Amino acid sequence: MTAVATQTRVELQDRRLGWAAVCAVVLCFSLGSTLVKRANTPGITVAFWRMVTTSLVWNALLALQRKRVRVADIKQALIPGIFFGINIVTFYNGATHNTVANAELIGSLSPFIVVPIGARMFGERLNPRALFFALMAFGGVTLVLLSAPTKGDASTFGNILGLASLVLWAGYIVTTRRFRQRMTVTTFMATITPIALVTISPLAINQGNLDDVTNNGWLYIGLLTFVTGVGAHGLMVFAQKSIAIGTIGIAQVAQPALAACWSFVLVGESLHGLQVVGMVMVLVGILSFILVNQRAAG
Repeated sequence: MTAVATQTRVELQDRRLGWAAVCAVVLCFSLGSTLVKRANTPGITVAFWRMVTTSLVWNALLALQRKRVRVADIKQALIPGIFFGINIVTFYNGATHNTVANAELIGSLSPFIVVPIGARMFGERLNPRALFFALMAFGGVTLVLLSAPTKGDASTFGNILGLASLVLWAGYIVTTRRFRQRMTVTTFMATITPIALVTISPLAINQGNLDDVTNNGWLYIGLLTFVTGVGAHGLMVFAQKSIAIGTIGIAQVAQPALAACWSFVLVGESLHGLQVVGMVMVLVGILSFILVNQRAAG
């Protein structure tokens, strides 16, 4: 009984750490599209240099552990790395051809792809009662973004890139869950980031403006490196150890509402009264969703 009790405590601690990681992931990713727009630099250029810096940081962290990327690691992380690289390019390009509101609303649809795949491929289950709160949160997101002012850079091209990024993001999450296996977070990220860099390099080189970075652009590329490239993506991989990918996907529905706040603070986009109501719905829905699922798991 003592061993069982110890195992239960360890699993509970892992879930708590997993949920803390998910919350941090949502917060960090919500900054992504706003930081890209603030860079005032072509999206593919931001994606390329951000991937260069992220690869260097993750491999430096791996070297500090006296480890290195092995051929077996590359084979294991190849597919997620390719998804990862193309997703970054399409998302960053989409963000520079769209409003923050549109880009984030499209991205919030990922649970509709990830949840069914997680259930079919990995046998993941959700507490049915929690789905009510997920719908509440999604309704809040819709209210936030449909109430947003029309000021911005919305375009059909940006929406198409956003949809492509959505599909690629779902592919990245699912293949990470499938192929990561026993790789540590640092080893996995130190492996997929160079793969992603190699994947997007031909596109970036073909565009021919890798030196077209504004003075502020380097600052925001640095922020993207540590906020999303290291922080968010690393915590995402860590959270998958104890939290179902479907649950992570639904929790990320909070990102658009938070992104609306960042766009108000950093880009100057306005917030309406209905948007504030929607944000409250999102936060209450997500918190309730997490609590219901955690109690069911315990």
